[in-house]
Amino acid sequence: MEGCNQNVVELQKQSSGWVFENPSLGVLEYRVLGTNFRDYAIIFTQLEFGDEAFNTVELYSRNETASQEALGLFSKWSRGLGFLSQQQAQLRKDLTCAHRILQ
Repeated sequence: MEGCNQNVVELQKQSSGWVFENPSLGVLEYRVLGTNFRDYAIIFTQLEFGDEAFNTVELYSRNETASQEALGLFSKWSRGLGFLSQQQAQLRKDLTCAHRILQ
């Protein structure tokens, strides 16, 4: 298949659970840290751009305001992974502050 782009996507079982990775797109690790499968999910992502890798912890909520349970787990995971409260940002529904965060 000469000339075709090939993406390698892997889902691996590790001791701490399932981990998704796609090195060709710079996704070194993508895992669900916590979820109640109904209202929220807390996601850890490790990305690589060029020679630089960085980590994010994100809270996805199906409700406009996340539950106390979700916020508590998000704070716990964030602190445990070395993130400071000053590093938190909340995206608006229209993602208007996403540009500011990514710069």
